[in-house]
Amino acid sequence: MHEIVYQYLYNYNSIEREQRMTGEFIMDLPKESFRYTKGKMILTDQYFLKNDRIYISKHNRFAKYPEHTHKFLELNYMLNGKSRQIINGKQMLLNEGELLLLDHGSTHSIEALGNEDILINIIFPQTKFDLNWLSQVHAQDSSLFQFLVRTVSENSKGQSIIFESSQNAAIKSIMIQMLNKYFTASTFSNEILSYYLPILFMELVGNTTYSLDTTQKENSANKIVIEVLKSIENDYQKITLEKLSSHLSYSTNYLSEIIKNKTGKTFVSLVNEERMKRARFLIESTELPIEEICHAIGLQNKTHFYKLFRETYQLNPGVYRKSKKQE
Repeated sequence: MHEIVYQYLYNYNSIEREQRMTGEFIMDLPKESFRYTKGKMILTDQYFLKNDRIYISKHNRFAKYPEHTHKFLELNYMLNGKSRQIINGKQMLLNEGELLLLDHGSTHSIEALGNEDILINIIFPQTKFDLNWLSQVHAQDSSLFQFLVRTVSENSKGQSIIFESSQNAAIKSIMIQMLNKYFTASTFSNEILSYYLPILFMELVGNTTYSLDTTQKENSANKIVIEVLKSIENDYQKITLEKLSSHLSYSTNYLSEIIKNKTGKTFVSLVNEERMKRARFLIESTELPIEEICHAIGLQNKTHFYKLFRETYQLNPGVYRKSKKQE
């Protein structure tokens, strides 16, 4: 970590010095950053998301942060120590190295942090949390990632996800790089941070365990769908609904219904999407004949493959390959 950033994060600022003495919360934000509606503090989009920029701050220690809500996505990263928060009335503990993703509409308060507790807040425009990120990395866009994002960003209940990333050294490295860029105000820092965000989330989804804050029934259904999506991504060439139903010990009708309700898509659609992503990657990055690519993704009918590819990318595979070579 850059020395300037370390000093900023660990040294007391003026508000922390006063909060440490009195234990009373002191608002560190300007009046235009929040408003009160029916006695509830609401942080405003206009302040935190102005100029479409990523906003990062250190959470001040030694006093409880009052209950508040917001209409944007927020990440909390526990750089050091631990933090107790009450989210939608439920107490949650964020341990060192873990990340908390809060949905817009979440209501939460944060218990007073101790001397060694360093909590980082990251707020970013919805445009920075675009699933099209993943298409920039060839065909590595993850259906699981899309499901998690949809679970949080399209649900008005204000849900949350805790990523249990304390043992993931890559997450800490990415976070430190983001902090260095932001707090040293280096050239193109916001643009660079915009690239770090998708890397961070792909690492979280791909290599980190997580828990969704949902009801027991919702959580059970979410876990089933997560298993389905993982299985599709790992076995898209040969997977069938019958095979998956047997593996997960559910009837095909029940599993089909759960998939449709939670993703808005059929099992066959999800499998075809995964196959088309893999086909696109092979077309862009190799010289394999189209027929071999068709077989490589688990399809034996070339005509059916062409039909699916045209429906997905509006071009025949050969034309698509030529267009990419001309870019």
